[in-house]
Amino acid sequence: MMKQKVFVQTGVVAAAVMMLAGAVRAEEQGSNVEKCSKKLGVIAVAEPQTGWHHLSRYGLGSPEALLRMMIQQSGCFDVVERGVAMQNLQQERALGQSGELRQESNVGKGQMQAADFVMTPNVQVAASDTGGIGGALMGRLGVLGAIAGGLKFKEASTSLLIADVRSSIQVAAAEGKATKTDFGIGGWAYGNGMLGALGGYTKTPEGKMVAASLLDNYNKIVQTVRDQPQLIRTNSASGDANASASQKAEAPQKPGQTLCPKIANVKAYATASREGKVVATLTKNDELIASGELSNGFVFVDAANFSGWVQRTLVGACGMVSSAPQAQPVTQVVAGGIFGNFSGSFSGYEQGSFTVSILPGLNGSGTVTGSGVSNQSGAFNVSGAVAPNGRLTMVASGSAGSAHYQGGVDPVSGLVSGTWSYGGGMKGGGSFNGQRS
Repeated sequence: MMKQKVFVQTGVVAAAVMMLAGAVRAEEQGSNVEKCSKKLGVIAVAEPQTGWHHLSRYGLGSPEALLRMMIQQSGCFDVVERGVAMQNLQQERALGQSGELRQESNVGKGQMQAADFVMTPNVQVAASDTGGIGGALMGRLGVLGAIAGGLKFKEASTSLLIADVRSSIQVAAAEGKATKTDFGIGGWAYGNGMLGALGGYTKTPEGKMVAASLLDNYNKIVQTVRDQPQLIRTNSASGDANASASQKAEAPQKPGQTLCPKIANVKAYATASREGKVVATLTKNDELIASGELSNGFVFVDAANFSGWVQRTLVGACGMVSSAPQAQPVTQVVAGGIFGNFSGSFSGYEQGSFTVSILPGLNGSGTVTGSGVSNQSGAFNVSGAVAPNGRLTMVASGSAGSAHYQGGVDPVSGLVSGTWSYGGGMKGGGSFNGQRS
């Protein structure tokens, strides 16, 4: 009877082994990878900053090697090494640079292939509420029982993100899920050495579930991108539209409107910039016809003897130009007029100080020369002019660029004040003030 009992137990175990082995062979028949008829570029597989420590309790490491195998099986991308083996590559290149390698080895800078895309995977697992059968069979069936039913979690969820290296725009994303250990790579064209490197992803039920989720995930990516003629995204159309809409638009200028200078000595330029060539200097009696063209705060105008760009803030409709009383002639102003030595400070995007001299020029105007210093840009030179009515324009030029000052000099009090802005189309500026020394 004892022998018969042993025989029956042995028969039950043998039958279980055969059944489980059959299940394993069924799983190892191979899992299909979606294919591409052409390469879409070069891709690198990157591990997230958080690593894969949450998978180590299941005997699993990074699935990077598995993903790279999927990518190569699909034929959608060429894969570059950016993982652990990169250290070995760098070691070989360092030997080449040190002169230790044979001269004909041709290992040097500028030879490594750049990646067009980076794939970032993520894995999450849902813990199982029940123990499964693996623990019960482990004592009699060993590892085989663990493969068949010893699941420590009930579901694996994964996500894959592909981003364009140059623009950083995400070009593809997908999620995958798996609840069964129906993953096998027996039909894939790799040797036993490569399969062994995948460890638990081909040998444990937890690994197979994660691998099945990643395969589902990657196949969805391929289905999304393989028919796209150009996967690289150099820019975002919606982003460009939002950037354009966020910029404050200039008020339109009615073509054919008659404009007049608000002050004397307004400059007309060949281009829409105060750095451009001056084509005319206007008096308050000049009349200008607006073309309707606007650029960089300037309006294009036609006059009797020139055409050019004038600053919009310095001109207006002729019927609306201020008729405020004109400043008294310099000869009638006391306390120094607009001439002399002046010092002051400026604030805003930069802070600093300046010292200038205003010397008499033609027809009661003044010429400005001097210097200053900025807490950001360093030292700079100052040049400009003052109109007889005290209207002040200065240009500060230094190694970091230029800035424009506009304001006025009070002929009686000797106070100077106004605003400044960067030149060359740069945004930013502030205010300045000072007084006669």
